[in-house]
Amino acid sequence: MPCCKLSDVPAGCRVRVRRLCDKQGERGRLCALGITPGTELEVCSQSGACCVRVRDASLVLGDALACDVYCEPVQLAQRVPD
Repeated sequence: MPCCKLSDVPAGCRVRVRRLCDKQGERGRLCALGITPGTELEVCSQSGACCVRVRDASLVLGDALACDVYCEPVQLAQRVPD
């Protein structure tokens, strides 16, 4: 699946950050929050703002900032039945 904006990811999904926007201020803020390329996030809710779980912390990003994060779904390993 191609990259999508974090603001478009439904609640309950896990994603991996692929890239951030090129705007220096927003990019710096996201990095300071621990949202960097390669980081896995879990989207907790999408009700007006984007609530995510990252590195054992919960964060709320405004829609404009969430639009600056491009990500892809994480493929969870399937458990092999015994």
